[in-house]
Amino acid sequence: MPYPNYPGKDKEPALFNAKEFITWRNYLKRDYRDAPKKYIIIYYPNILRHFRKNRETKKIRLYRLVSIHQYLDVGVVMMTGIGSPNAAVAMEELIALGGEYFINIGSAGGLESFGTYLCEKSLRDEGTSHHYLPDAEFAYPDKELTLRLQQSMQHQDITFQIAPSWTIDAPYRETKAEIQRYRRKGIKTVEMESAAIFAVARARKVQAAAAFVVTDLVSKDTWQPKFRARSVNKALYALFDAALTSLL
Repeated sequence: MPYPNYPGKDKEPALFNAKEFITWRNYLKRDYRDAPKKYIIIYYPNILRHFRKNRETKKIRLYRLVSIHQYLDVGVVMMTGIGSPNAAVAMEELIALGGEYFINIGSAGGLESFGTYLCEKSLRDEGTSHHYLPDAEFAYPDKELTLRLQQSMQHQDITFQIAPSWTIDAPYRETKAEIQRYRRKGIKTVEMESAAIFAVARARKVQAAAAFVVTDLVSKDTWQPKFRARSVNKALYALFDAALTSLL
């Protein structure tokens, strides 16, 4: 059975959209017309603490799932969950508030090695992107924003690779057979959001880019986690700083 179940769904208008939701009187408690147009999406509280440590920020709380921590004209949003549906909902609402640029800074599993990776395209092995774009193997980031992020990473002397990623909905179903297949295709990382983020951005005509730090290795017969390694946290901070610089 093809997915999604309704053929050509990406061309059909939705009954209601995020703009209608964010203007619903029970959602907005104040005027958010000054909300930023540039966003960094993160997933770790320690990155948020790193961001706020030496910068004067203001907090815009939309509701329990989304809070914007704003510095100058950039908003940082720490996801309260993981996965493509969560990322897509948050993006839709930030776009409805005027968001135009999105950089996703996350962790990933490594299919070959630890390190930092700039995403050039994402294998669509999740469900969300297929509700936004026609069927295709990959979703793609914005070239201009990706280049800006790349240049910022290079300027900060970050060692990284440019490579495809594999976006999946079921992290505990990354099978050995799939890992071997995607390694042969040159895919270096596996994560849960980037394909959907790219699809939402393309459908809504905004710009999105993504980069990851590998926190666990899935390339061998045994799983090798390093989530709390000092080197991983240091790499995440450096990557976040590069993203922030590229947007300021």
